[in-house]
Amino acid sequence: MLIVVDPGHGGSDSGAIGYGYFEKDINLSVSLKLRNVLEANNVDVILTRDKDVTLGLSERCDIANKNNADYFVSIHCNSFKDSSAKGTETYSYPGSTSGAKLAKSVQQAIVTNLKTADRGVKTANFYVLHYTNMPSILVELGFITNKDDLELLLNKQNLYAASISNGILNTIGLKQTNDSNDIEKLHQMGIISDYYDPESYVKWKDIAGALLKIIGG
Repeated sequence: MLIVVDPGHGGSDSGAIGYGYFEKDINLSVSLKLRNVLEANNVDVILTRDKDVTLGLSERCDIANKNNADYFVSIHCNSFKDSSAKGTETYSYPGSTSGAKLAKSVQQAIVTNLKTADRGVKTANFYVLHYTNMPSILVELGFITNKDDLELLLNKQNLYAASISNGILNTIGLKQTNDSNDIEKLHQMGIISDYYDPESYVKWKDIAGALLKIIGG
């Protein structure tokens, strides 16, 4: 199983800017963490960029297509002139059943775990969704122009990565490796403060295992 993870923007293209923070940096940081947790679950990952470089849309698609990736996941942050706009939304290409299934799973994992406003699963003819040959999604993690979302984007990147990984693994039918005591470990480390049902739809035993893989706990 090969997944191409695409950190949006980069280099001279900062993407959206909110309160002095650049979208490109958040996209890359979350994507690097996502790669780590997917690889820890025996999924092969290629990043379209692993540093702050400029990369065209066609180059991103070429990386996925030439490597015959099974899925393509593009990571972005949203923005709007009205700073009250907030929440997570995930896009797939119109008519792609597999893409829509992945988008729904990832969207549900993020909004369940991060408690972000659920802006829904949508379709769009974005370049990276149109010109990739495999099921593809574009995730708008949150609004960089909203203070509440930005706080999550800056301080909960491990949880974003673990949630996206959980959504992906649920879709492709891979069981996430974890330990029954992972949730308790996260409590002891101060990473999470609430207790969760480990067998809920978005399995918190899986999220806990993913988080510990990212932070090396």
